[in-house]
Amino acid sequence: MVKARFTSLDVCAMVRSLRSTLLGYRISNVYDLNRKTYVLKLAKPDHPKLLLLIESGVRVHLTKYARDKGQIPSGFTIKLRKHVRSRRIEAVRQLGTDRVLVLTCGSGAAQHTLLIELYDRGNIVLLDSEGAVLTLLRNSKHDADARVTVGDVYSLEPSISLEKVSREWLVRRMSAAEPRTTLRGVLLRAMPLGKELIEHVLCVSAAPPNLKMADKPWEDEATVDRLVDALRDAERYVWVEGGEI
Repeated sequence: MVKARFTSLDVCAMVRSLRSTLLGYRISNVYDLNRKTYVLKLAKPDHPKLLLLIESGVRVHLTKYARDKGQIPSGFTIKLRKHVRSRRIEAVRQLGTDRVLVLTCGSGAAQHTLLIELYDRGNIVLLDSEGAVLTLLRNSKHDADARVTVGDVYSLEPSISLEKVSREWLVRRMSAAEPRTTLRGVLLRAMPLGKELIEHVLCVSAAPPNLKMADKPWEDEATVDRLVDALRDAERYVWVEGGEI
């Protein structure tokens, strides 16, 4: 089955891959394929040219496939070209465990930040060096108080942060859950790592995923210890250099 949308874990893996490839490349041009899909053409002396495909709300990855481009660039594409063309990619990261990929282009007063939102309807947002929105694919409203439009300062704080894994923390999360909640449900809420990594944790720890909290699994010290070890391994997978995810 073809993957239709990136998970948080997919974003994490893609960030690691792109970080090892894109740093030092300059954005030589920007093209639009349709209203949601864009291609960044990247160049670096003595290196092969690269194409970075961005589909808002869905995916971001390198591609070798030459896609048909529109004859006339959209207004959004023209604005991106104005601000990021010739800028060098200085950093690639994920915003917490959110499905948001962040490209830092240029440095100092010339720095621009391109945010690629891969959740819900998606978005592509360009920030100036002060974090204010210069242009974006669409105005959006994340909740009752948080809108995103040109001129606003975009919050670069992740919506969900990882907590430090410990035995005490896990026992507290399990004992505080509703009796009908399964172990899988507790872990999905406690650790925003994505369902694939949580399934891996359950498999490695040999813990029954549908075990109800009514059975007080926190009283089984061996199971708790295995879960803590597996969760710490999962946490190390997504936690990268410098304390950023």
